Parts: sequence; structure tokens; C-alpha cells
Amino acid sequence: MGYDIVTNLGRETVTLTLILIAPLIGTALVIGLIIGIFQAVTSIQEQTLTFLPKLLAVFGVFALALPWLLERMSAFTTLLLGNLSSYTF
Repeated sequence: MGYDIVTNLGRETVTLTLILIAPLIGTALVIGLIIGIFQAVTSIQEQTLTFLPKLLAVFGVFALALPWLLERMSAFTTLLLGNLSSYTF
């Protein structure tokens, strides 16, 4: 297995990972920003206030995006295992 194949597989794996976690991280970021603005406006300094809304929002996005996430992961796994014979050691 050449260095170019290993590098390509690593790059594709990292890219897929970033694509798959982007909706979840983006949701947590947006909810955290909204709650942070709310806390600044109302002068509420409770640190645990952001936990439950972020948790519920990320879980909701995960539940909605689960079919897409599974399809992307299974397509990548199928591609990886389909080309397994072409990887020489």
C-alpha cells in the first residue's frame, strides 16, 4: 500500500467526519450563541442554563439527520470495503 493511498484514505475519512459532525456542532454553536445573548441581555449568570437547550437541540438535529448520516457512512464503508482487494501490502 503506497503512501498516496493511505493519505487519500485518511483525507477522505477526516473530510467525511467533518461533514458528519458539522450539523451537530453548528446547532450547538447557534443555540449557545442565542442563549449567551439572552443571558447578556437579562444579566442571568447561570452557567448550567445552556446545557439542556443545547442537549435537546443537538439530539433533535441528530434524530432528523440520522438517515442522512447513516447513508453517508454506509456509502463510505461500502466504497472502502469494495476497494479492499486493490490495497496491496
